Amino acid sequence: MLKAFSENLNQGRFETWTAKPEINFRHVTQVHGIDIVSLETLPCEADGMMVSWEDFTQPLAIKTADCLPVVIEGQKGVVFLHAGWRGLANGILTRPEVSLIEPLRAFIGPSIHVCCFEVSSDFKNNFPGSENFLERDEKLYFDLQQEARKVLRQKFPNLLVSIAPVCTYCHLDFHSYRRDKTINRNWNLYIKG
Repeated sequence: MLKAFSENLNQGRFETWTAKPEINFRHVTQVHGIDIVSLETLPCEADGMMVSWEDFTQPLAIKTADCLPVVIEGQKGVVFLHAGWRGLANGILTRPEVSLIEPLRAFIGPSIHVCCFEVSSDFKNNFPGSENFLERDEKLYFDLQQEARKVLRQKFPNLLVSIAPVCTYCHLDFHSYRRDKTINRNWNLYIKG
């Protein structure tokens, strides 16, 4: 088991492990959707969890293999999301549950970056009008992180958004579905304190 990444945030710590860590944590069964649930409803299928600071007693976990793990810290609590391109296109970052915590800061963890996220021209239909496409060597790439930042800042103009400078495809320490077609996942944890 390897801790591949760690970042201190305002109210807690974000960590990425390449194997399931041997600690107790709360998590959802992820389905590439847009549902965000409170901890009382677990276990269930969803792609995000929200909890008030008062009720936050165990770390939260989101599994990824190129998608965005997104922590949003707010005045009233935290939301931890799995945001693949589908979730991003369908509005997971702007769900009403996110507003309830009165967001102050967002952090996007290790995920595939624009350098490696090649897409087809049809993919543009998922993000009409987006300025986050890049053409290079007659290939089309999409910047998930900058699209997420744009969406978050449009909804919450004063939100501080930071992005881990780690591409899961480029860095062999991380599991990447696009690189290896692996069933293994990176375990992203948000730990209070």
